[in-house]
Amino acid sequence: MSTSFLRSQGWTRQHVEQAIAAGTLHRVRRGWFAREGAEASVVAAVAAGGCVSCADALRLHGAWVPESLGRGHVRRSRRARSGGRAACRVLGVEPPVEHGVDDVETAFRCLLGCGTREDIVVVADSLLHLRLATRDELERWVADGPARAIKAVRWVDAAESGLETMTRVRLRSHRVRVRPQVWIEDMRVDLVVGDVLVIECDGGEHHASWAAQAADRARDRRLTTLGYVVVRLTYRQIVDDWDAVERDLLALVRAHRRRTRRNVRESGPSRR
Repeated sequence: MSTSFLRSQGWTRQHVEQAIAAGTLHRVRRGWFAREGAEASVVAAVAAGGCVSCADALRLHGAWVPESLGRGHVRRSRRARSGGRAACRVLGVEPPVEHGVDDVETAFRCLLGCGTREDIVVVADSLLHLRLATRDELERWVADGPARAIKAVRWVDAAESGLETMTRVRLRSHRVRVRPQVWIEDMRVDLVVGDVLVIECDGGEHHASWAAQAADRARDRRLTTLGYVVVRLTYRQIVDDWDAVERDLLALVRAHRRRTRRNVRESGPSRR
């Protein structure tokens, strides 16, 4: 918390000094303070003359962020930049550092410089799904950004999982038709590729119990009786072993390209 923020909340200098003496508040650097037990990464960023931004700030806001973006994303104030470590920069007009964690818009505009096109789509999907941003806001935030960012936002589909987004983006780059969040009768599946290939992206937590795995197998059996080919992918297969996975999926697409589904009720996701 900055001195100006504390003042806006009714704190006087005496209140600050009393809290420091009591150990409930400590001075991080001149003009900045932290409560006892504050998030260590935020305290470190403020101590370095900046704030948590980019991928780390988006994680703190609840967005699904690829682990490949790493940690330690800090945006420094202009005064703290000279001679320091490389820091994230906002593309476009850069606001002053006024908080320990950047807001969603500022953090996302930092991501435009740090992330790949896939990273941008993954995070944008998550922000849209969590209603942390609207499609219009995303388009406005990238308007002055690089062409890859503008193109990336056009691929946004409000997926529930970053794994779904990764799979969808990578297959579409091969001009493969992919539909996310499709209802097949009373079952909602993650992705339908072409007409007969169903891909389920298992993140781990929901699918860890035996009951969840049994339910998944029952769904797969029903989908198979309807003529679909079902493939389940784990987090590590998508993140670490994609080359082999992609090769197999494209082979399946080629093998079943001329097959079509008939007399099966399908519907896509509702648009927000």
